Amino acid sequence: MHLGLARSPLVRDCVFAAVLTAATQVELVLVADEVHGSLVLQHLCFAAMTAAVALRRRAPLAAGVAGAAGLAAQTAVGVAPVVGGFLALLVVTASMGYHLSARRALVGLAVMGLAGTVYPVVRGEVVVGDEIGNLALFVAVWGLARAARINVDRAVDAELSREHHAREAVGAERRRIARELHDSAAHAISLMTLQAGGARQLATEPAVVGALQTVEHAGRNALADIHRLLGLLRADGGAEPDPGPLADLPGLVEQARAAGLAVDLRVTGDLGDLPPSLAGTVHRVVQESLTNAVRHAAGAGTAVRVDVDAERVEVEVVDAGAAHPRPTTGGYGLAGLRERVALFGGTLEVGRRPTGGWRVFARIPVGVAAHDAGLGRAS
Repeated sequence: MHLGLARSPLVRDCVFAAVLTAATQVELVLVADEVHGSLVLQHLCFAAMTAAVALRRRAPLAAGVAGAAGLAAQTAVGVAPVVGGFLALLVVTASMGYHLSARRALVGLAVMGLAGTVYPVVRGEVVVGDEIGNLALFVAVWGLARAARINVDRAVDAELSREHHAREAVGAERRRIARELHDSAAHAISLMTLQAGGARQLATEPAVVGALQTVEHAGRNALADIHRLLGLLRADGGAEPDPGPLADLPGLVEQARAAGLAVDLRVTGDLGDLPPSLAGTVHRVVQESLTNAVRHAAGAGTAVRVDVDAERVEVEVVDAGAAHPRPTTGGYGLAGLRERVALFGGTLEVGRRPTGGWRVFARIPVGVAAHDAGLGRAS
């Protein structure tokens, strides 16, 4: 099995579900003499409960509904003293508490609780102590998982807040440097370029005209580079060093997978054709998008697409998570991305998809178009 595939949370959950299902089926065979009702139906019901574990991160609420349905059906068929199914339901309940929003997690807990009431209704036997004990166990597991998720979110928010304050301090200094650079070097080069252009129009000697054209062209290029640098210095999200080359994209994907995100990466075109500064911007778009997906769509399927040709580069990151509201315009990460993408004459689209989930899409021109766009905006 490919190493990246083996690390996929979905693959790990499927393996866990398969092992748990096999163990539960064996357990059911071993206690067959104590099982009531159809043994075949019991096997199917327990398989539904344990197989639901495979979806515990990809679709936690669906896993909870499937597990609860298996429990209700198994209870209706008859009594079966099998521990594997009970363990699977606890795992699914904990996953709902951790991976879902508070409201959807409560819905999942309620569904699991309703499934637990089937026994006294069908059998007409109510042992209050047993019913309260079982319910308390599921609520406790759900509550502990929910508390763990809240603590993780708070830790992430605190870290992001510290990073934001640090970036603000560095950003203020960078903007001061940018203003000084603009007022001195950029102004001087701009005057030099204009004077060279005016002198070229008045010159008659071919050698002089050629020399002045060279000076004018070099001045425009230098001015464009300075304006590009000024844009990076002014960008809210540009306080940190430029990232590594686009060859590091698989590394970003592996980090997201390790954090619980199921990511599929597709790259077309030659990433080596992109200028380093543009490659860094593409890297940042993917990085920020995956970071947000880990925070808001843990366990959801996420697709990363990077297409490069001679005229433009497109970056699209789409996830299936819809449990948490996400900003489309605010946020320092998004603000920084918009600044970076706009610096190259590109556009950034962020928002919820009509079919569900979240989409970040950037289209950035490559070559002369981006160079001219940066010059025009920075002046």
